[in-house]
Amino acid sequence: MDESLLLGLYTAQAMREVDGAAIEGVGIPGGHLMERAGVAVAAEILERHAPDEAVVFAGKGNNGGDGFVIARELSEAGVEVTVFLLAAPEEYRGDAKLNLDILANLGIDARRATDGSGALTEDAVVLTGMADVVVDAVFGTGFAGAAEGPAAAAIGLMNEAPGLVVSVDIASGVVASTGSVSGPAVAADLTVTLHAAKVGHFVTPGGSLSGEVVIAPIGIPALCDREPDVWLLTGEAMGELVVPKGSLDHKRSVGTVLVAGGSRGMEGAAHLAAFAALRGGAGLVHCALPEGAAAEKPFAEVITVTVPGEDGRFGAAARSPLLEEADRFKALALGPGLGRGDGTTVLVRELLGVGRPLVLDADGLYALGGELELLAGRAHPTVLTPHEGELGRLIGRPAEEVAAERLESARVAARRSGATVVLKGEATIVADPSGRAYVVPTGNPGLATPGTGDVLTGVIAAQLAKGLPATEAACLGAYLHGLAADLAADEAVGTEAMVASDLFHYLPAAVERLKAGPQEETHEHH
Repeated sequence: MDESLLLGLYTAQAMREVDGAAIEGVGIPGGHLMERAGVAVAAEILERHAPDEAVVFAGKGNNGGDGFVIARELSEAGVEVTVFLLAAPEEYRGDAKLNLDILANLGIDARRATDGSGALTEDAVVLTGMADVVVDAVFGTGFAGAAEGPAAAAIGLMNEAPGLVVSVDIASGVVASTGSVSGPAVAADLTVTLHAAKVGHFVTPGGSLSGEVVIAPIGIPALCDREPDVWLLTGEAMGELVVPKGSLDHKRSVGTVLVAGGSRGMEGAAHLAAFAALRGGAGLVHCALPEGAAAEKPFAEVITVTVPGEDGRFGAAARSPLLEEADRFKALALGPGLGRGDGTTVLVRELLGVGRPLVLDADGLYALGGELELLAGRAHPTVLTPHEGELGRLIGRPAEEVAAERLESARVAARRSGATVVLKGEATIVADPSGRAYVVPTGNPGLATPGTGDVLTGVIAAQLAKGLPATEAACLGAYLHGLAADLAADEAVGTEAMVASDLFHYLPAAVERLKAGPQEETHEHH
C-alpha cells in the first residue's frame, strides 16, 4: 500500500517533536507559529461565515494564545469579539501572554469566564447564546484526562450554543493521541487543525466530535515532520489496490472463495457473505452448509455444498470435508452463521491450520475464546473482523473499555494474534501486528443492521482471494463496504431503513469509483 497517498495522523507526542524541531532545530520562533495558526483559523472562519458577533473561550496554554490571535483577526475583519478567559490574566505565560496583552492594547474585550465562585458569568452565557461563531481554544493536543471546573462548564456552554462552533487544533476534551474522551468534550462543527491531522480527529469516540476537519499549514518545514504509524485511508490509495479483471481472466483466475457457515436458522449470514464475495470481485464462490440446514438458494450465482452436520449444525465430522474443499479455493471465510457449541469450537480450531488466507468472523471468533495466540503460528494471511463486544472477549476487556480505547484495543489483538484486525464501528480501524493502524473514513449509521458484518467478511475474503496481503485486503474491503453504504444512503435508501442486501446494489459502483481515480474528499464525519 502506498502510504504516501494516505493522510498521516499524528499523536500528541509526534506533534511535540515536530514543534520542537521547528522551534529549537530550525529556529522558527514559537510566537511566529502561534501567529500563523491564529491567522489560519480566522481565515477559515471568515471563508465560511460572515459573523457579526463571536466569542472565544481561551485556556491558559498555547491553544488559548492561538485564540487571542483569532480574536484579533476577527476584530480586524469587523466582527464584534468577546474573549472569555478560563484563567486569571496573570496566569498566562510566554507567547500567549504577549497576545493577550496585544488584545488589551487594541481595546478588544477579554474578561474572565467565571465569577468568584467558579461559575460561568451571566455575560458568558448571554453572549455565547448570541454569537454567530463560538471559538473553542480551551485545550490543545497536549490535553489528557478529563475536563473539570470552569473548563468543563465552558465546554457545556459551547455545546448549547446555536452558532458555529470552531475548535482550534482539536475539540477540547478529546485526547489527540487516541480519540478517547473521559469527561465533557466540545462537539465542534469545524475543527481547524494545525500543520497535520491528529489521531483523535478520526478515531471514535472523540472523532465523532470533530465535525469537518481542515488542516491549516502554519509554516513548519517538511523536514521537521515525523513518520506516523496511524493513517486515514483515501480513495486514491484504495484505488491503487483494486485488482482489475483482464481480457484473459476466467472465474478461477480472478479469485475463488469458500464460505463456511450457515447452521440451521442462520443460513442467511453465510449466503450474504458468499454473495458479497462475488460483488467484491471474486470469480467463483461456494457456500458450505451443514447437513440439515435449509437448502434454499437466495443467490443463484453462489454454489452451495453440503458437509456432514449434526442436527443442522457443524461438528467435528465436517473437519476433513471442509479442509478438502478449502484446498480448492484461494481464500476461506469462516464464521457467518456458523453456530456455537463444543463441536464448532473444535472444528474452528482445527481449521486454523488450513493452508489458505482466512477471514474469521462472528461465531468463528467466538470459538477462539480469549486464546488469540492460537492464530500466531498461521503462515497464511489472516483477518479478524470483530465488533467491540467480540474484540473485548478476545482480549479479555469489557466492551465499554474497548469502545473507549478502540485504537489500542485493536492493536493489542493484532499483536497477540499475529493477524490483521478490523474493528468494526464508526470509523472502522484496521490494525496489523506491527502496530500500524488505518482508519476507514467511509460508512454511516445505516450499517447498524443485521448482516452488514457478513457482507464485510465476504468483500474482504474476495480481496484475499485476489492475492492481496492481509492488511491491504482488509483496508480495501472495509473501504469498499463503507463506500457502498454511503452510495446507498445518498442515492436511494437513506440510513434509517438500510438493510445488508442494499449494499449489493452499490458495491459495483464503489469499485468503479475507486478505479476511476482520485475524487474530491472531505474529512467530515457522518
